[in-house]
Amino acid sequence: MSTTELLLGTSFEGRVLRTLQTYFRRSNDVLLRDSLWATGLEMDQVDTIMSLLDEKYTVSEIMETLREQGAFKK
Repeated sequence: MSTTELLLGTSFEGRVLRTLQTYFRRSNDVLLRDSLWATGLEMDQVDTIMSLLDEKYTVSEIMETLREQGAFKK
């Protein structure tokens, strides 16, 4: 496992990334919404993610949007 993988495995950003990646394997909107909220995102951030998914954004585009909004600066 690389250093980057280890850092992502324990960081808040990494948990969000893995949750989004899981959605594309088994798309379940209700489960995704609950899982994202459980990772520590605010409900308005979860709503933003869900709307971006409806617009067919990729995981990397969604993560970049969250970074720009400062979601991971906790």
